[in-house]
Formats: sequence, C-alpha cells, structure tokens
Amino acid sequence: MTVDELLEENRRRLEQQSVPYNPLTGEGSPIERFLLPVDGVSALSLPSPMRHHPLVAERLRTPQEPLSPEMLRRIRLLRVAYDFEYWCALCVKIQDKTTKRMVPFVLRPPQLKLLRVMWEDLWAERPVRIILLKARQWGGSTLVQLFMAWIQCFHRRGWHSVIVADVEDQARNIKAMYSRMAQHHPSEVLPISFSNFEGSSKNKVIEGRDCVIYLGSMQKPDSLRSADVMMAHLSEVGLWKETEGRKPEDLVQSIAGTVPLEPFSVIVMESTAKGVGNFFHREWVKARNGESGYRPVFVAWYEIPLYRLPFASEAACRTFAASLTEHERYCFGLGATLEAIHWYRTKKHTESYDDWRMGCEFPTTPEEAFQSTGRRAHPPRYVSQMRLYTRPPKYRGDLFADASSGRQAIDGSLRFVETTGGELWLWALPEEEFRMTNRYVVSMDIGGRSDQADWSVISVIDRYWLSEGGVEECIGTFRFHLDQDLAVWKAVQLARYFHNALLVVEANSLNAKGTEGDHTLTILDEIKDYYDNLYCRTDPQKIREGAPLRYGFFTSAASKTDLVNQMNKRFRETGYIERDARALDEADYYEVREDGSYGAVAGEHDDIYMSRAIGLKASSQLPLPHLVVSRPAQPVRRSPDNRIRRESSF
Repeated sequence: MTVDELLEENRRRLEQQSVPYNPLTGEGSPIERFLLPVDGVSALSLPSPMRHHPLVAERLRTPQEPLSPEMLRRIRLLRVAYDFEYWCALCVKIQDKTTKRMVPFVLRPPQLKLLRVMWEDLWAERPVRIILLKARQWGGSTLVQLFMAWIQCFHRRGWHSVIVADVEDQARNIKAMYSRMAQHHPSEVLPISFSNFEGSSKNKVIEGRDCVIYLGSMQKPDSLRSADVMMAHLSEVGLWKETEGRKPEDLVQSIAGTVPLEPFSVIVMESTAKGVGNFFHREWVKARNGESGYRPVFVAWYEIPLYRLPFASEAACRTFAASLTEHERYCFGLGATLEAIHWYRTKKHTESYDDWRMGCEFPTTPEEAFQSTGRRAHPPRYVSQMRLYTRPPKYRGDLFADASSGRQAIDGSLRFVETTGGELWLWALPEEEFRMTNRYVVSMDIGGRSDQADWSVISVIDRYWLSEGGVEECIGTFRFHLDQDLAVWKAVQLARYFHNALLVVEANSLNAKGTEGDHTLTILDEIKDYYDNLYCRTDPQKIREGAPLRYGFFTSAASKTDLVNQMNKRFRETGYIERDARALDEADYYEVREDGSYGAVAGEHDDIYMSRAIGLKASSQLPLPHLVVSRPAQPVRRSPDNRIRRESSF
C-alpha cells in the first residue's frame, strides 16, 4: 500500500473505533438487539431473547401507547436478567487499576469480543465451552467470572460453579471479584450475600440461590473430586505443571466430566501462553482446528484501547506511515491502526525489547503468543499468512492392495478406500482427465512402529500449477506408525497411485532407531526392483563415471540448513500452497537450538515439516510438468488459490 492508501485506510479504522458505546442504551453493543418503543419518540434497545418474554411481547403488540412509569420500571428490572452489558454498567462495581476507585463495570472492546462468543452459545441453548488465549491484562478473567455470577444470580438456582487455578491463592483472587460485586450490588435489584458451605470458609454458597462456589487448585486437586458443578472457570491453565501422578489433563477431564452438556452450563479454560507442547497449547490447537467442542478466542494487543498512541499532527502521522517496517506493515495488514503501531514501536524502544520479547508480552497472533523461544526457525508472520489456504481434507482413508509389499502391493489391485478416521488425508485425487510428466512428488520422513516413536509421514505434492506460472500445492498427508519396511512400501503405493510420482525417501531416517533395526539396504534395494521412479542423490557426472546409484535424500547438517532456508523463503513469499494446518503447526514449533542444530521444541514433532521440506526441495530440481496425453478442451482446475497466488506475485 502507498502512504496515501495507508492513511485513508487508517482513517476508516479510526472511524470504526470511535463508534459510541453505551451499555445503558444498548448503543454499540455487539449482540443482536431490537427496539422497544417507550413513547412516540424514544425506544429501548434490548437483547433479542427479551422479545419472547410476555411483558415485552405485550408491549410490542401496543407500541403506540406510551409506557407507564410502572411498566417502564418493570421492563428495566427485567432487562437486568436479559442484558448482561446493562447489568454490568448498572449494578456491578470493579476496582479501577489506575485510580483504585470502585467504578461501574463498562465492558471494553476485547471483553465485548469474548462476550459475543459466550452470548451466542448461551442463548442458542448450547453449552458454553471457551478456550481463551489472553494477552496482557484486559479483564478476560473478570468478564468470565461475572458472566458466571450473572447466570447464578438471575437464571439458575442450584447451579454450582468452581474456580480452579494453579494455586488456591490465585483462585481466591478471582473469587474476590465476585465478593466485591456482591458488596456493591443494588439491593433493590437483588441482594447478594454469601455464607460458608458446610462449614468451609473456602467454599461459599449464595444465599437464596442455593449456588455453591467451590475453590480449587492444580496443586491440591483432590478436594475437587466430588464437586458437582455446572460451571467451571479454569484459570492460567498454561501454568499447570505435570508432576508424578498428576497431569493437567486429568484434572480438567475430572472437572469437565461433572459438567453436563446442558444449556447455560459453562466451561472456560483461560491462560496466557506458556510455550508450546503443554496441555493448554494442545487444547488450543485442537479447538482452533475444530477438533474439540471448545471455541477459541484470542485478543491481539492492537485490539486493546490502552495500547494506542496518538500523533502530534497529521504530518507526523504521514512521516510515521512512510517509515513502517516489514513487521509493522504486517500488523497493519491484520487490522492494527497507525496509532496502535506507534504505541508498539515506542514501547519496544522504551523497554529495549527485541521482536521475540514483544511477541511474548504483546502477541499479534496466537502463534506469536505461543512462541517458546527467541530462536524460531521461521518468523510467526511468515507461517501465519500460509494458514489462509489450509482446510479440512476432502478425503480420509487408506490404500489397499492384495499384498503389503512386493509387486502385488502396487499392481491393479491397488485402490484408495475412504474410511472414518483414515490416516491418509487427501485434498485432491490423482488427475484422470489428462496425464503430465513430472506432475506429482511423493516424499517421506520415516519414523517408527511404536506410539512413542516419531511419526512416519508421506507427503503428496502436486506440481501442475508450475506449468502455468503458479506454485506447488501439498495435497496429501499420510501419517502413521508402522514397521519401517512396511512404511516405505506405503510410500511406494502412494507414489504408484499418483501416476508413478517421483518417490523421495529420507535415506538416513532408515538407519537404526532404538529397536527398529537398520533397514537401509534391504528396503531401498528391494523397492528399486519394483518401482524405478526413485529420487537419486548421486551426481549425474559421477554416474556416467561408473559411481553406484545412491537412492533417497540424505539429511546432513548442511542439507538441513538448506531445507530450512528453502522453507523460510517459501513461507515468506507464499512459495507453495499448504492445505494441512498440522504442517504449519510444526513449522511454528521448529527452532534453532543452542548448538546451532534444528529441531522441534520439546514435546512436539517435525515429521510433516521435514517430509514437506524434502519433497519441495526435490520438486525444485525437476523439470516443469508437461502433457503426455492431449488435454481436454476445458480441464478441471482444482486450486483457485494458485491463481490468487500468481496474480498477487506480479
């Protein structure tokens, strides 16, 4: 974007941010509302669920008559139970972080973002299940706790809740928000007071509502085993450490198992990011990928109003816009205003933070939040932009033949069968309308047979779009545990299925791994007698001089560095289309270790990443694909993303 375009877009964003918000009138609310006429001039903006209450429905039938003072009072009292934002501003007091005074709880934009997600599920009568990735303090925990309190006070009796943190003091601090709310709550709306539950000074019951609020911790989980709860607030889950005989997932599953899948039930797991590979990170990835019942919510630093710094003049703003760095332009592309980026640059300079430290303290994306070290092999923004093209697989299944090895494994009996939970994920099947040479590459990173071993991963790369100025597209991932010799035969089958694709096997992955044995010679010597389109790393000149053929890709320290550099360039320039989000997850986990070597962070894998890197490297060494059978008049084009990529490249 030019400077003028940046400034024009920034003005538009500032106008959007300046839209008035008034929870007492409903102006600027993110939830669906309707207007209830008060008289011939004014109206109340009320949440949609209120429309069906008899008192409101009656008023909607006679909108021309002015509301009587008594009817208006009754509707406003009713609104407290239906309009969470209104209740917060009218009845709830919180302590201002700066002045330390008790002030009305008026929700800020990040809190409204979280509220909208919880509200949608609540009134759709779906169980509320949220995993919240927090940046610096913006009141996420406060909102969650008060949302649960609102349900207990106005919607459900006997609706017990639990607050669990790493240690009980943290849970007690969260509970203190509830206590302050009760202390200042208007008695004419609803008097709120607590008493000890069964003699416990830790667990409290809301008098008149029969709702117990339990406190617990990861350090002392046994006290929570028998708690019968309908709502759970699990705080700073990223801090929960696994110890002997005690795992975070065990405690979460124990609590979640007691919360039924009922309307108005709530479970919120929230935390700041504490690296990758831990329980909270695994749960976030599953939620983001749609593999769990939790909805992921993340708030970036630029969405927090506190993190904005105005300019002294329009000229200063223009000068700043002209000086944006690559990362600052990336932030602007995600939605940050120039004023927010001005704050970001100033904060970074004032605190002498590097990019990694700023990413930890003020993350721009979830991937940046979870970065575990300052030595990531690939900048988060490079990997993040690749996620635009990821999607669930179109087909899941396995390859079957009359044999698992030898000629019968790749003869006419070879077929793909869709199966529920199949380990072979495909985004496209082999093209049958026309054939091309050098179209497909199948590459493999070999693991082991046990569940604790590395995965064996086979990648399928479609090179069709290179012939039209586009880039490669990864259209298949086969990830499994199997004996190494049988795993290689799976790769042979997949290569045969994709029209005798070039098969690239990482040769040194076939060396001894624990009890897996050394299959290097036996496997490669065996398959070359049945499948001849194998990647050969021997220099062609040396082959002419009589040197023996060496099949497979050999990964050394130098070649791995070359692979990483290649992938970094491809990520930066969207140099290929990645369909599998798991491949990009592994790219986010990939780091430069202290000894200069590369690998995944502790607890994670790099098998899909390496399989992709090897296949793409081999692809870059092949001639462009070309037709060997006449093309139909209008062949099927499966990948419009490649057209987008080509257009954006020029």
